[in-house]
Amino acid sequence: MLVALALLAIPTLLVGPALLPGRAFLPADLLLQFEPWRSQAAALPTAHWDALVWDGIAQYYPWRTFAAESLRAGHIPLWNPYQFCGTPFVANGQSAVFYPLNVLFWLLPVAVAFGWSAWLHLVLAGWFAYLFLRRAVGVGRIGAVAGAIVWQGNSFTVAWLHLPTTLSTVAWLPLVLLFVARGLVSGRLRYALAAGVALGVSYLGGHPQAFLYVGLFTMAYVVVRGLSRVTAASLPTRLGRLALVGVLAGTVALGIAAVQLLPTLDFLPWTHRTFTPGPESYAAFLRNALQPIQLVGLVVPHPLGHPGTGSYLGPENYAEYTLYVGLVGLCLGVWAMLFVRTWHSRFLAAAGLASLLLAAGTGLNWPLYHWVPGIANTGSPARLVVLFLLAMSMLAGAGVDGLAREDRARRRLFLLALLAVALAAVVRWWFELYRVTSLPAHLPMGLMPLADRTGIAAVALVLAAAACTLLVRRRRARAVQVGFVVILLADLVLAAQGHLHIVPHTWVYADSANPGPVGGRVLANAGTWGLGSFPTAVLPPNAATVYHLRDVAGYDSLYFAHYRDFAALLQHGDPSPPLNGNMLLLRLPRVYDRGVMQLAGVDRVLSSLPLPDLTAQPAEGYFRYDHLGGWPRARVVESAVFCPDAPRTREAMLRLGVLPNLAIITGPDEPAPRFAPGPPPMAELTDVSPNAVTVDLPRGGGGYLLLADTYAPGWRAYGDGKVLPIRLAYLAFRAVPLPQEVGRVEFRYEPASFRLGLFLGLTMLAALAAVCGALLPREVRRGR
Repeated sequence: MLVALALLAIPTLLVGPALLPGRAFLPADLLLQFEPWRSQAAALPTAHWDALVWDGIAQYYPWRTFAAESLRAGHIPLWNPYQFCGTPFVANGQSAVFYPLNVLFWLLPVAVAFGWSAWLHLVLAGWFAYLFLRRAVGVGRIGAVAGAIVWQGNSFTVAWLHLPTTLSTVAWLPLVLLFVARGLVSGRLRYALAAGVALGVSYLGGHPQAFLYVGLFTMAYVVVRGLSRVTAASLPTRLGRLALVGVLAGTVALGIAAVQLLPTLDFLPWTHRTFTPGPESYAAFLRNALQPIQLVGLVVPHPLGHPGTGSYLGPENYAEYTLYVGLVGLCLGVWAMLFVRTWHSRFLAAAGLASLLLAAGTGLNWPLYHWVPGIANTGSPARLVVLFLLAMSMLAGAGVDGLAREDRARRRLFLLALLAVALAAVVRWWFELYRVTSLPAHLPMGLMPLADRTGIAAVALVLAAAACTLLVRRRRARAVQVGFVVILLADLVLAAQGHLHIVPHTWVYADSANPGPVGGRVLANAGTWGLGSFPTAVLPPNAATVYHLRDVAGYDSLYFAHYRDFAALLQHGDPSPPLNGNMLLLRLPRVYDRGVMQLAGVDRVLSSLPLPDLTAQPAEGYFRYDHLGGWPRARVVESAVFCPDAPRTREAMLRLGVLPNLAIITGPDEPAPRFAPGPPPMAELTDVSPNAVTVDLPRGGGGYLLLADTYAPGWRAYGDGKVLPIRLAYLAFRAVPLPQEVGRVEFRYEPASFRLGLFLGLTMLAALAAVCGALLPREVRRGR
């Protein structure tokens, strides 16, 4: 019971206030700085721009809302019709539609579910770490609690907590390691199966990059643990267990993850992230690594400023480089590296140091970057610090457990280390306080935060830990260990202050800010967008998904490269901000292509700046332009100009303009179906579901049906039950040749990768159920 209460401390202290009625664990205070919410707010809250935390309200809330609405309506949301003129949804791994614990977003109001999800995953992260330390590493109860608390409350976990997929993925790693360890030691089938299930659920958690790190750490653990202390006599047994755990767990994980993994792999070659790694891309990859000055974050939680106060002045974003486990936690971890003589302490020490060296951009990255699929697409090695923090958390627990049993000489070494850390912290804050300018130029002390209550408290906690060390006696060992747990808890909770956003529920995408229904699509004209200050965009990306508006822009980790080419024609340049290629914003220049905008069906523009040649409608805080003559999403055109490739299609669009009776199509030349006598048929469109669209042609077929929704390989067209070919039109959209006898065309999104993944996933679940059914009676008989 006491262990359970201790592991509830961090989740409750950090997220508990968000679980109260009327509160939400979302950075909606950032949302209120944008129009149209800004003009409607009675009083603007104090908020400081944090581009990464912003994703919690700009990406994850719209995604979870769309998924919950679709699932409640009985649809699997394979396609999102509201962004990028339509884009795959399940194929974006961060949608996490099939992650079991995301049932919270289906059952609860979405804004409420964010708080419960964060709380639950912090609890699970702690429990899994506790179980790993107890049953695999052999650490005592109090030491295991200490390690679990450090894993729950370290600065990386806190900094990424508003992005739920990160913790949903990495929280399962200690449980995977536990089952792997038990499987390698016992050779039992059930542990290999359990490891595979935990690994598969980790992938479904929704952060492919984090899962890549989970997989690499697990592979290293399996190989090193399986082959450690092997002899000639034990080699066959060890290799058999290694194969059992590695192959079987990997197979089970792939089977469970297939429903999410296969659509993502199918989508990836079409996306804006596709590139061929080369020397320059590797150099760019290393430029975003952890810098030497950021290693100060080992002993100071905010060495380059606090993002919650707007004082962060480091590169990129604070969350990318943070690595604080507490001053006392760091000392305990280092002490365990040096003096706890167990296999796990040595492995964790080696793995932690290797992860830190990789995050710092050393030459160890070269084989990973060039030989491990997916690493080159991560953009930076810095996030590998999460593996360093896991290792340090586990070592801190081992340190608490082992310190009480050590002799006086080693306890004195630990005492000296604590006093040295406290002295270093005091000196560092003293230099900053008095602005000493004689320090070396490569130490930008002017960027350091001033000494404050948090810093003073951290030093006081170090001194308290020193006092605990002096009190260590065999009869007092348990009380001293509890003291270390309290100190670790207090240090991490203090360091987390100011990072988390808990707001009134009414701030989250208020209905009153909905720009209202529009006949065609909406274009939110972007202003400035960067990392240093609040952007000036109106209706930022993905807000349209919440309000059920169809937007030509969007913000996603994966979207179609050919749609980006189309958007570039509209803007006359790259539509993505230089610092974030995942965001497709449209910043209309003074001269823009009105015809391309009409082709996309744009009937309303929202802008923070006045636009030439358009008449604004009344709107508070921004300019609104309505009734812009956007073409209907579905229309019939007489003929087509065929171009074999995208560059020629682009040239044809620029040369001929966008003509209402002509489709410019990439694909094989073919004769255009002729119209029956009379005017071109009309088209009446009905959205059956997110994954299906029906177009009725009351006067029959002929010509081409042009649907201004993004072309994707998984879409199928059926004309009165017969399959019709879909061509890529105008770089981004769909065109279907219409035989004269066709009166209705049904578009259905039926990607084969999803159907295959669903089949493999269900087959794996059935196989697991059968194996568990076969094993359970045997275990029951043994219990008797």
